This record gives sequence, structure tokens and C-alpha cells, in this order.
Amino acid sequence: MVLVDIVDPILKICGEGFANALTNITIWSVIVRLLLPFIFAGTIGLERAAKKHAAGLRTYLLVCIGASAVTMANQFISNMGANTDAARLGLGVVQGVGFLGAGTIIVTSRNQIKGLTTAAGLWAVACLGICIGCGFYTASLIMYVVILLALLFLPKLERAYTNKKGIIEIHVEFDSRSSLKTFVNCVRDSQFKVVSVEHNPAYSNSGLSVYTIVVSRKKGCIYKTHADFVKMVSELDYVEYVEEI
Repeated sequence: MVLVDIVDPILKICGEGFANALTNITIWSVIVRLLLPFIFAGTIGLERAAKKHAAGLRTYLLVCIGASAVTMANQFISNMGANTDAARLGLGVVQGVGFLGAGTIIVTSRNQIKGLTTAAGLWAVACLGICIGCGFYTASLIMYVVILLALLFLPKLERAYTNKKGIIEIHVEFDSRSSLKTFVNCVRDSQFKVVSVEHNPAYSNSGLSVYTIVVSRKKGCIYKTHADFVKMVSELDYVEYVEEI
């Protein structure tokens, strides 16, 4: 077999024979392209499962393996000389996983949007599987590292940045509607500015007055972290429940 003109950078380093074996559809390339999703998507899925997300180890693993297998099948069909678009099945995977990811996105009764990261993660893992399936190992490895870093470390960076900016969005349940005005005055006295107040109609028949409120910290505020502010709010007599969104 002749080494194809376009070879993955990692395979070029390993030599022509190794590159031929893993670039073309051979027993070794099939094994590698199904083992890599097991390792890559498996570790990403474990991280999601550890945080109790809807899609965990099995979901991420199956999506990535399926995408890799479909891409290999597309390459196999093309190599047989069939008159077909080599990217058609991969495009179907991306579209199909888009629908799967959309099903994980929900809006809770507290106006919180859940599942966006899960949906994006499934879509990214499907793309990872396509890269593995077509033999683009260098992009697969880099993409795997980037996805893992994004899921493990970016949440900490995001929390640190939002704490520094001093903008806090909270879900607050008051014992009565009149408590809102008292709360706004209390917030202003605590060196915070009320940015927006949105009534939550989902609790209309509960006897509570529930709002989603966004505040920003002013200079000189004694509450340096979001947790300090939420704790202060929770200790108010007329607040039944509060949490940061």
C-alpha cells in the first residue's frame, strides 16, 4: 500500500509503515479508532458523571464510539468506489447529536437553564469521534485535552471572574410581596446596586413572592464574595429561601 499524500502529523513521525496501517482501513486502524473513543470519551464522561449530570460515562462513550464508527464506515464505502460524499455520514452525526443535546436542556422553576454544558459536551464529543474515525489523530488528541481542560478548570476560572466583577444573580423567596421593597432598601444599604428584578410566576399559588434578582457590588462593600452576600440575604427574617443562580 502506498502512503497517502495527506498524513496525520503524529503518524508522519512514526514512519511510513505505521502511518499506512492507521490511515487506511485495516484491522489495526479499526481497533485504534474504537479504543481511542473509549479512553477519551470515557474520561470526559466520568468527569460529567462525578458531577451528577444527566449525560455521564455511558452517554459520552456511546456518542463518541458511534461517531467514530460511522466515519470509518463512510471511509470504507468511499474506498470501495461508491459514488458518495465522504462527509455525508459525519454530517448526519453532527445533526443527530444536536437533537440529542437539545433534549438535555431544561428551564427549571427557578428560571435556571440547565444542561447547556451537557449538550455542548455531547456535540463536541461527537466531533471528537468524527476526527478519530477519519484518522485525524493529532486533532483528536488536542481536542480531547481542550475539552477536558474546559470541563475541569474553566468553571473555577469563571467563578473567580464573576466574583471579581461583583455581579450576583439570585433566586429569592419572600414571605410576602411587600417584603420586596424592604429587601431592595437593605441591598442598597449594603453597598449593592439592584440591576434587575423579575417576578417568577411559577410560584403564584404557593403563597410566596418569588423573584430572580440581579445585583452588583459597589466600591467599599463589606461582602467580598458571592457566598457572603447570599448568607446575609438568607439571614433576613422575611426571606424564606435564597440561592445563587
